[in-house]
Amino acid sequence: MLEDKKIKKIPIEEVIEFFQNEGMEITEKEAELIMEFLYTLTLAVIRKYLGSE
Repeated sequence: MLEDKKIKKIPIEEVIEFFQNEGMEITEKEAELIMEFLYTLTLAVIRKYLGSE
């Protein structure tokens, strides 16, 4: 059942804009790496606390 769930992806442009608003300049590649890490972390938390395993 968990495999059927999809997490909405945030556009990279929005990630870069968020960091700019916080006073940090990041590249597109850095934004992609940050989001990849956060999606992986999110999936791990979902599996641990909401999974049926």
